[in-house]
Amino acid sequence: MRKLLGTVLCLALMLSLFTGFAAHAEGIELRFIDVSPSPVRQEYFETTFAKFKEETGISVIYESVPWDDAANKLTVLGTSGQLPDVMTTWAGWLGQFTAANWILPLNSYIEGTEGEYADTVTKLVWKGEKELYGNYYTVPDGVMVKGVYVRKDWAAEAGLNLDPTKGWTYSEFFDAVHKLTDPDKNHYGTSFRGARGAFDPLFVYMQSLTGGKAYADDGAALFNTPEAVEAYKTWCGLYLDGCAPKDAINWGFIEMVDNFTGGLTGTLINDSEVAATCIATMKDEQWMVMPMPKSDVDGKIYNTVNSPYAYSISATSKNPDAAWQLIQFLTRPDINSEYCKLTGLIPIKKAVGDDPFYGPNGYYAAFVQQLNDPAMVVPCAFGPFSYTDMHQGMMHEEMQKYLLGQQDAETSLGNVAKELEARMKQYLTDNPGSAVEQPKALSEG
Repeated sequence: MRKLLGTVLCLALMLSLFTGFAAHAEGIELRFIDVSPSPVRQEYFETTFAKFKEETGISVIYESVPWDDAANKLTVLGTSGQLPDVMTTWAGWLGQFTAANWILPLNSYIEGTEGEYADTVTKLVWKGEKELYGNYYTVPDGVMVKGVYVRKDWAAEAGLNLDPTKGWTYSEFFDAVHKLTDPDKNHYGTSFRGARGAFDPLFVYMQSLTGGKAYADDGAALFNTPEAVEAYKTWCGLYLDGCAPKDAINWGFIEMVDNFTGGLTGTLINDSEVAATCIATMKDEQWMVMPMPKSDVDGKIYNTVNSPYAYSISATSKNPDAAWQLIQFLTRPDINSEYCKLTGLIPIKKAVGDDPFYGPNGYYAAFVQQLNDPAMVVPCAFGPFSYTDMHQGMMHEEMQKYLLGQQDAETSLGNVAKELEARMKQYLTDNPGSAVEQPKALSEG
């Protein structure tokens, strides 16, 4: 009888604790901010947050800020200690956010679950974060890798025999862009990016000449050499030679995509997320995806692998455990797969790896092919320091000065290289024991 009474009391205690936790969960309200809002994304998140509340009792308030204002808005919120519990962040902000202690390390939450995630997350994204910032700070919303979108119908007319499984080199890519250019038909070979973000694909191209490296061990920039200047001229030559419309000097992401899907340009270097737009607005016979070009120097495919955005927890969150519970829900295989198909990403969990949408005959075949290619190498980032201000201004502004004939290529590239090198060397000085990031091959783990 005494044992039975003890058991009953124990169960009663456990029930009271569970009930107390449930009641507490019912009263929890989290703030979530999306830095790339759209009607589709907002509807997705609000619908998903309603499902989350049904399962957990935790409410989530959706907030958003336009991408162009996001960096400044989050900086203001971070400085004032008013960041939301969970936010979508961009990899380029991590140097600033971690240095300011605005976001929480996620090591203790992630520990023991690493096996659930795709190798691209554990061996590239998290490995890179650990090397640069000492901890894991994000959980990707999906994996994103670049490819070259090509007007399949234009390529056939130009006699180009493009095979995604065989790939191509940068020389072959440049040649294809010129062959796809026909002003009489109002056809331009490429969606050239001349505004914000213009330096990103250029930087990867220049790193195809340096084995994926950006700096020497002492922090000296490797992209300010005569070879790099020639590569800079070749890249910018796509615009100067008339392979892109004149107003492409002011193009950003939206203009590049719109003019490719709209029939003005024949190629577009961009991330896998654009596939969702192509699927929705183009016929299958009009477009295809080629892998990123191979280096003309060593035959490697240098390609960035990251997430367009990732989920981070604010250091000022009063409910970090509930915030982590929300991130777990958003990245649950069924939820994450739905999100990735909507946004054009590759899921982060192994449990959805056999989805035919991402198989050999799926829309994302060329992207998945690269992730499994032993020749693919992820080049180094601009640096572990904050470069948000440069990315939003100096990088594309210096390129535009060259494109407009206001200064020569050596000066244009040199100004950017000099500033990045100064920041890299200062970072090494301020962080004894730190080292320059090295390129990563997924096959090496």
